[in-house]
Amino acid sequence: MKPGDFVLDILQETPKNRRTIVLIRHSKRDSFEGIPDHLREGVELTPEGIHMAREFGESLGEILPWKPLVLGHTMAHRCRMTAEFIRDGYPSTIPARILGCEPEIKSPVVHQERYIAIRDELGWREVIRKWLDQEIPEDTFHNPHQYSDYVLRNLFSCPGAGEKDLFVVIAHDITIFPIISRVFGVKVKPIEFLNGIVITADMSSAEFQFADAELSLKAERKIP
Repeated sequence: MKPGDFVLDILQETPKNRRTIVLIRHSKRDSFEGIPDHLREGVELTPEGIHMAREFGESLGEILPWKPLVLGHTMAHRCRMTAEFIRDGYPSTIPARILGCEPEIKSPVVHQERYIAIRDELGWREVIRKWLDQEIPEDTFHNPHQYSDYVLRNLFSCPGAGEKDLFVVIAHDITIFPIISRVFGVKVKPIEFLNGIVITADMSSAEFQFADAELSLKAERKIP
């Protein structure tokens, strides 16, 4: 399957009359190798990543042609670029706009130097595992359950996206991990580019879905 196909497959089955929110990882980026942590927000998409994002936008328009597209993204350059190229691929006959860094989604990292120290000691995957198991001090990482609730509240309350819009927010795997853990009780392996969570909601409840090559997850929750 191509990057983004898991999300697109879920969207093909979503009800037409429910609010639709998609939280995905950005498209394929350049390598972090040799890039200091404080400069990584400026890392861009690869040419392949640009093509992937544009193709994803085209597919969104084919699947949900009745929904105006609203895009949000984090501050990282690769997320902004992903939003821009998704919009470029979306059919010009359907309204599409980029909100910018809305809704606000801050990093779960509280103290960058402490995070870098334990990442270099334990490795990134082990740090994420310990974080989701609430074994990382909260002066280094925000509590994962509280962080998940914070992200979801901001997604549902964003003033720039209406009930009838297709609201797509481009963030990072580290943004999505705690939501999957909180909602489904599952810790997933790294999330591939353009994959993430699809949420459909009515006035009181929301259905969360996530899929990858190994998992197909669905859960109903009250709107946070």
